[in-house]
Amino acid sequence: METMDFDDYTFANKPRKGDGVTFSENFQWWKRPSGVAAVCLGLLCVLLLAGIIGLVFYYRAICLYSSEGDEPANSLTIRIKEKVQLQNSLTELTSERDELMKSLNSTTTERDQLQHNLNTKTNERDQLQNSLSTMTTERHQLQQSLNTKTKEKDQLQSSLSTMTTERDQLQKNLNTRTTEKNQLQESLTTKTKERDQLENSLKVLTAERDTLKKSLNSRTTERDQLQHSLNTKTKEKDQLQSSFSTMTTERDKLQQGLNTKTKEKDQLQSSLSTMTTERDQLQKNLNTRTTEKNQLQESLTTRTKERDQLENSLNVITAERDKLENSLNSKIKESDQLQNSLNTTTTERDQIKTRLNLYEKPCQDGWLKFGTSCYFLSTTLDSAGGGQRKCRPMGGELVIINSKEEQIFINGFKKNVWIGMYKKDRAWNWIGNMPFGPTYWMPGEPNNLNDEKTCVEISQTSSDPLKSWKDVPCVEQHWVCEKAVQL
Repeated sequence: METMDFDDYTFANKPRKGDGVTFSENFQWWKRPSGVAAVCLGLLCVLLLAGIIGLVFYYRAICLYSSEGDEPANSLTIRIKEKVQLQNSLTELTSERDELMKSLNSTTTERDQLQHNLNTKTNERDQLQNSLSTMTTERHQLQQSLNTKTKEKDQLQSSLSTMTTERDQLQKNLNTRTTEKNQLQESLTTKTKERDQLENSLKVLTAERDTLKKSLNSRTTERDQLQHSLNTKTKEKDQLQSSFSTMTTERDKLQQGLNTKTKEKDQLQSSLSTMTTERDQLQKNLNTRTTEKNQLQESLTTRTKERDQLENSLNVITAERDKLENSLNSKIKESDQLQNSLNTTTTERDQIKTRLNLYEKPCQDGWLKFGTSCYFLSTTLDSAGGGQRKCRPMGGELVIINSKEEQIFINGFKKNVWIGMYKKDRAWNWIGNMPFGPTYWMPGEPNNLNDEKTCVEISQTSSDPLKSWKDVPCVEQHWVCEKAVQL
């Protein structure tokens, strides 16, 4: 059959019996097999007692009626027959009562065993529940402590980031100022060499100028010392540039005196006064920059100490965090183990509930039990392939006939129904390649050997249920699903 998926066919296996059994404490007595058996036995005993009482009254009525009659011999015969019949009835009822009593005893024993298992599993579940509650409380406490420490860590981290940013900015400013200082120092060194050359030339040309030059050299030496100290201490580019411009002006003046060779004493004195004024200004600038440097140094020292303290605090908090994480991971593993154990117990409880439900009702609603299988007769019409596809989501397959009893049972549905047989390479096969047992073809069937698109039905046109198979085109009609009883 092209419309059926027989290649992927697999039969539904019976479920394996679980290792553990748990019951709900609220399991109603009337749903237990022992409860139902006890009720049935009680009702049967009541019926038996009522029957015996009825027979006694009937016997007395017969006796009274017979005593008033004209034929005492016939009445005696009738009484004897009735007595025999009552004796037989009493014997049958006693046998039934004994059988029910045996069933009750067996069911009571099973109930006691199940009750014992239920109590054991209930105690284990309570212990696990208590342990789980304790672990959950501890986990919540650790989680709250971890959240608090995390917030504190974030605050410290934010403060540390701010201080690090400020330190990096100060370091960049210091590097920039150092670079500028080095450049100005190189320029000042070059200009100083040029000035010395001009001073030597000036000493050779005039003696008077030598006297003034000595004084000028003394002032220049002081100025050079101050300028050197200023270059060492200052960090601002503009003031060093101003000093550089001043030295360039002095060089130009000395160059002009060398070129003209006739500078007068008053001009040199004026130059000396100017240099003295510049020296004083440079000294003031030097003092100001020194003060600023000290303040920056103190601020840098303070920030460094704070940074070290924050690093120490961060290390301590990190160590505490690692300990808490390790403890938390250990608690989480223990919690997971308890959860797995709880899940296993819950699964076992659900399995035993399912088995109990199946024990009370082995087949689902709409399914009929016969032998070790459940059968479902469709209420809608479909092809054999369509019926097969609808059976699989319900856990079954199209029915496979394995015995004449099963054949008679399926024929008893009184409908033309598809069964799980298909044709391949001109040979009939059961779905799943199940081995063939006895066959129940109608006379003259199968008669469509060359037609691969045929299906097999149990036909109601045959008077013999053991000769009712017929191969016909795969039109829409009823179909029957089969699956094993779930024990």
